Amino acid sequence: MKNVVKADLHLHTIYSDGASRPEEYIKEAIKKNFSIISITDHDTFKGSLHAVRYLKENKIDNIVLLPGAEVRTNIGDILVYCIEVQEDDFPRDIDELIDWASERECIIVPAHPLDIFRHGIGLSNLLRYPWKIVEAYNGGVLIPLINEITYAIARRLSASCIGNSDAHHVSSMGSCYTLMRINSLDVESAIQSMILGLTEPRAESYSRRVSKKLRSIFVKRTLRTSL
Repeated sequence: MKNVVKADLHLHTIYSDGASRPEEYIKEAIKKNFSIISITDHDTFKGSLHAVRYLKENKIDNIVLLPGAEVRTNIGDILVYCIEVQEDDFPRDIDELIDWASERECIIVPAHPLDIFRHGIGLSNLLRYPWKIVEAYNGGVLIPLINEITYAIARRLSASCIGNSDAHHVSSMGSCYTLMRINSLDVESAIQSMILGLTEPRAESYSRRVSKKLRSIFVKRTLRTSL
C-alpha cells in the first residue's frame, strides 16, 4: 500500500540567493503538512547539508530531506537530486552533468524549462534530451499558462511531472508542490516515486501565488537594503 505525501523539491536558502535558513523551511514543512522537501541552492549542496544536520541533531523523523542543488549548466538550470549530499564538483556542461549524475545515482530535472527569462533550458532542449522527469509546475512563473504548456509537453514525452514552489523565502513554500505515492518515508522512495511517475504536480490559486511572489521579492530587497 503506497502512501500519498506532499513534497516541495525546489527551495532556496541563505546559502545562495534565498532569504530564509534551511531550518525555517523544515519548520514550515511541519506546519504545512509536507513530508518531503529539498533544499536546492544555486550551484551548492551546502543548504542541503545544513538541513540534514539540523534534522539529525533535533531528531526530526517526520520530514525527509532530499539532498539537492540547482546547477547552472550551459543550456540552463537543472535540478540535481541525490541520495546523499555531494561535493560541489558538478560539471556545467549538460552532457558531462548527465554522466556525473549517473555515476552517483543522482537524478536530474530541468527547472522551469520554458521560462527562458529565468534560465530555463527552452523548448528545443526540452525536446532534444530524453528527460525522465520534468518540473512542470513552478511557483516562480507569473503566467500559469507556461506551467500548463510544460505539463502537456512533458506528458507527451512520457516524462514524470513534479511541481515545486521555487521559494526564495519561507512564506512562498508550497505555492506549487508535488503529490507523491511512496512505499516508505525515505530518500530512496522519493527518488523512486519520481522515476516511476508516481507523482502529480499541484498549484495554489494564481492570485495567491502572485501575492506570495511579490511578498518574497519585497522581503529579499528589504533584507539586501538593510545589510
